[in-house]
Amino acid sequence: MLNRSAVPMIVLVAGLSGLALAPDPALATLPIALNVVGLGLCTYPAASVMRRIGRRAGFVLGSVIAGLAAIAAAFSIAAASFAGLCASCAVLGANQAFVHQYRFAAAENVPASRVSHAISLLLVVGLVSAFAGPELGRHGRDWMEGAPFAGAFLGLAALHLVAAMLLTAYRDAGPAQHTTERAERPLGRILAQPSYVVAVAAAAMSYAVMTMMMTAAPISMHAVHGFGLDVTAWAIEGHVVAMFLPSVITGTLIARAGVYPIMFAGVAILAGAVGVAWLGEGVANYAGGLVLLGVGWNFLFTAGSTLITTTYRHSERFKAQGLNDLIAFGTMALMTLAAGVLLELVGWRGVLLCTLPFLAVMLALLCLLPRAPVPASKTG
Repeated sequence: MLNRSAVPMIVLVAGLSGLALAPDPALATLPIALNVVGLGLCTYPAASVMRRIGRRAGFVLGSVIAGLAAIAAAFSIAAASFAGLCASCAVLGANQAFVHQYRFAAAENVPASRVSHAISLLLVVGLVSAFAGPELGRHGRDWMEGAPFAGAFLGLAALHLVAAMLLTAYRDAGPAQHTTERAERPLGRILAQPSYVVAVAAAAMSYAVMTMMMTAAPISMHAVHGFGLDVTAWAIEGHVVAMFLPSVITGTLIARAGVYPIMFAGVAILAGAVGVAWLGEGVANYAGGLVLLGVGWNFLFTAGSTLITTTYRHSERFKAQGLNDLIAFGTMALMTLAAGVLLELVGWRGVLLCTLPFLAVMLALLCLLPRAPVPASKTG
């Protein structure tokens, strides 16, 4: 997925560029944080835009805006403008608000019995981003003389514009499957459902834990412990592969075991990721922790995304999806903003400790909230 390549590239490149341009080392991760802030702020507006102009036009619009923002980021680095880099990364994040609607578009275009498989397949396709993003950052580092990583952003702009052209071929078949839809309910009634709360929490908690570790890891590896850029890039690639590769089986596991057991498994694997990273600060600890982080995120996020499709009617989908992403990525944005400061103040292990309350909250919700029956047709 061309549009998904932006995230792993920005995680690798923007923090290092920020470290070179920021007036204070504690602000090094600000471009990454603002990328997530842009995502969080635009989740609900993105859903609203697509409700008015359709998914295809919304997807194309987001890709074009991202292409222009990537060009602006390149020239900001060339001009040594930290503010420009931050603003450009924030706008790049806005496109990710549209990109995260892909999973809902996929769910709407398949029978109910195939929802978990459709979401999983979409994540599998995203494997290309695991390589394209970091490799683009690594090889594009010196494409513009005197402006490290500016060329990588120009390459990213080309990917976004190619994606925009490809997305013009998208056709939304969803409405035809819902011609007998019931009346739309108030948003408060949707939010009051325990299953909706659990689904939203799964997205929010999985992204919060993943973002804190993934944002801090490249800087801790490269700038603090002196590991080379190649090693750091490979660790990020391994993490992103682990985010998407399990999707080969996640849909089937959800269909057979149900969404709740897979959520429990996701929480357990995320706790394992924190444990492995805590045991040491060698390459194996970073890489192993990041791989488990990706797998745990995949289980928890995919199960949550499947569950949430059972909580709203077709006419309610844009506001229910928009609120879900607003809460999830708003949490993610806050944790990204905190990661750089925490890394500076309490170090890598301090960041790891700060992930544990999120896992505890998710575990408590899974254990304590009542579970509405999930129709078999929704989980396969």
